[in-house]
Amino acid sequence: MKLVIAVLGLMTCFVAHANLEGAADNLSRCVTTYAESQVKTTKSASSISDEAFDKCGAELSEYHDSIGPDKAQWSGLSAQQKEAISKIRDQTTLKVRESLSSQIVTFITESRKRS
Repeated sequence: MKLVIAVLGLMTCFVAHANLEGAADNLSRCVTTYAESQVKTTKSASSISDEAFDKCGAELSEYHDSIGPDKAQWSGLSAQQKEAISKIRDQTTLKVRESLSSQIVTFITESRKRS
């Protein structure tokens, strides 16, 4: 019985990881595609980065919600647990956004130098 519980727990972790990884890939692909489409414009690199996240709001939200428990698990959590997880989700999403934004700015800047 303990083995069954351990296997189920492990499977849940793999599914959660796959969901997070898929959401991260979707977000990265979305902002990268938008940034690539804007390289030849006269917009500033930081404006392009901001616009990319505006255009990819659904993907950013999907990424945010994929961190931690899924919707079924969420309903069983206490208010305190939900608050703690929400804080982690917000902080993690902000750091990912900052990192991707920095990469977009670098990409735009370097691409324009080569043109």
